[in-house]
Amino acid sequence: MIWLSQNAILFLLFLFAPTFVLGQTEKPVDQAQGKSSRRELTIKANSTDANTIQRPNIILINLDDADVDLFADDILDDHLPNIKRLAREGLNFTNCHVVTPLCGPSRTCLLRGQHAHRTGIKTNVAAGPMNNGFSGAYQLFKKRGYEQEHLGVWMQRAGYRTMMIGKYLHGRMNPKGLPGWDDLHICFGGNYYATSRYSTRLPVDQRRSATGPDEYRTVVETDEAVWMIEEQAKRNSDLEPGSAPQPFFLYIAPLAPHKPAGKTVMLQNEYKDVGKAPGNPIRMRATPDLNEADVSDKPKHLQITKLSDATMETLHEEHRKRVVTLKSVDDMVRRIRETLEKTQVANNTFIFFTSDHGYQLGHSRMIAKKVPYHRNTVIPMFVIGPGVKQGTSNHLLAHIDLVPTFLEMARGQAPVTLDGKSWVPLLADPDAIKPDEFRKSLLIQNWEEKSQVGSLIPACYASLRMSSQIYTEWSNGDREFYDLAKDPYQLENAIASVTEERIDELSRELHGLKQGETQPIVTFSLPELISKNTMIRGFAEDDQSVSQVKVAFFDPDKKVYWTGKDWSDMPDAVGSVLLNEGGLVSEWRATASLDQIQNGGRVTITAHAVDADGNQSEPLEQTFQVDAIAPETLLKLPAVGSTVDSPITLFGTCSDNQKMRGIELVLENVETKTFWNGAEWTKTPATFFKRVEQERWHTTFAVPAGKYKATARAFDKAGNFDESPSLSEFTVE
Repeated sequence: MIWLSQNAILFLLFLFAPTFVLGQTEKPVDQAQGKSSRRELTIKANSTDANTIQRPNIILINLDDADVDLFADDILDDHLPNIKRLAREGLNFTNCHVVTPLCGPSRTCLLRGQHAHRTGIKTNVAAGPMNNGFSGAYQLFKKRGYEQEHLGVWMQRAGYRTMMIGKYLHGRMNPKGLPGWDDLHICFGGNYYATSRYSTRLPVDQRRSATGPDEYRTVVETDEAVWMIEEQAKRNSDLEPGSAPQPFFLYIAPLAPHKPAGKTVMLQNEYKDVGKAPGNPIRMRATPDLNEADVSDKPKHLQITKLSDATMETLHEEHRKRVVTLKSVDDMVRRIRETLEKTQVANNTFIFFTSDHGYQLGHSRMIAKKVPYHRNTVIPMFVIGPGVKQGTSNHLLAHIDLVPTFLEMARGQAPVTLDGKSWVPLLADPDAIKPDEFRKSLLIQNWEEKSQVGSLIPACYASLRMSSQIYTEWSNGDREFYDLAKDPYQLENAIASVTEERIDELSRELHGLKQGETQPIVTFSLPELISKNTMIRGFAEDDQSVSQVKVAFFDPDKKVYWTGKDWSDMPDAVGSVLLNEGGLVSEWRATASLDQIQNGGRVTITAHAVDADGNQSEPLEQTFQVDAIAPETLLKLPAVGSTVDSPITLFGTCSDNQKMRGIELVLENVETKTFWNGAEWTKTPATFFKRVEQERWHTTFAVPAGKYKATARAFDKAGNFDESPSLSEFTVE
């Protein structure tokens, strides 16, 4: 038996007291069609109780890219007094995570209370070079019918007035008549000033407009929130005596602390110089993982070059700006709480303060998000409201838990299978339920590649997050394991020390958490224009495991098929290599000789995935054009045999029938036998890349005196490369 504290009992009495008489009717259960197994509640007003006990108002503030370091004690003390008050007066969940650390998919997960593999919204944009063949964005959200079934709609059905302010989802959308929201103030794009928006408060012909060039986005959104709260209070005050006040659900999604679009202004003018003072500058804490000294333990694709001093200074300044954007959010929190007090609804309102995912600024040498490290997946989660116990909780929670939590508070329901779990039992007294009894592990996933200083890094994985441990299976077959109790900064990948039995156990638990896909999925991860050198690749995914991918190559001009050895007029399919065989998601690769296909010719490729039970995906077919012409490269400076001063300029030209992608450069100090990798000298042979789309290219940097050898090799957009790199040997004095 679990004994509840006095606070817990009062909270439960508050939450479930009979504001309404709940007539209960059972709905037939049809899990195969995704229908809810919860009871349908028929609500009837009861004038005796309606004015004394109400269902609570709920406010959700969901930031963009906010990591927990932004709310460290020193930052709260020095710069964010109102968020500090929110965190100290309420319940701080210190182990709350997103299940996909990427904006669009995470926001969809929040609105649906489901994992991204179940929603199918796995990427920010519908299609693109980083998508690995997966899809996302609002276009797919609407196509799958989610526009009609999401948190806003479900809260409306529960009798709530719903209000949405700020950033919604990525991708093209028509907000006119958007289901689920009685009041709407959506902001588009990444500007903090002169923000494109759609507001139902404006006259119909002016609803699509832009804020003024001197109107700061967060301030405008705060004005909207204050108006909406006051307007709903007025509506309730105008009700006939004995009528039940209508509760509200307010979802506020500021852009802060996200970087602005392009070079537009990020900070509110009043705060632009905060944290610059020499005596008390805002800088990142010097933690051991900041520009980590040694990443040789990490998977090869994450062993990137150490960030330069100049890059780190840029990241410190970015951190300062991120903190300062939150001063505007801090003002938002103050004004909202003042308005709740003024309208006399503070004692009946919950505030949830969180973010769509975390963020890295050079930690583990990584910038931004997506990878399965603690800083990316963990998010701030402060909750304040009637009966909520003040303090902290280490229960393992997820962003997708918000939907079932809100619906339980609202006495509503969702007509879909939810992956999240309600926190209502924790809010009044988290100590009443042991963390392991609430949840032991979470599934965290990502599908998009990661952009890092101009390069793309593989970032497709499935990760098992436990209370203080993280186990990850990458789509390329790599594995990671960290025990945060021993290694809180994830400095040493400990997978080599984990027994095979334990790895099997972790893998089974990981696989057991993925539910909701009825058949395997296969994708291509290729540009439409390929070369004879292009590796034919894609991804395969299943809710249990992927066992194989079969691939067929067809030349539609010559009407022949690739057999694995030669071309034949008989249809055939060849096998592929699975880099993560048996995994939930695996990269696959296949090869075919395309030498017979002339420049501008075509090849049609068909692939289908097979899972461990023999289930097959729908066949995926796509025709690609072949670019058979390789680019040519010329390294002009420094000239062969010349003597030059530092800094040196590597200069040359390149030409091709298609657009260039860039130049791969090798610079070796012949005397010290060291190589320049773009940031530092290393004993390991290394290259560095210069993005180029035009004929001429150059790059300049300082080097010590000595004898040097440089080579340059051009790559085009199709993947062709110059097989005879241009070479120069020279001396620097």
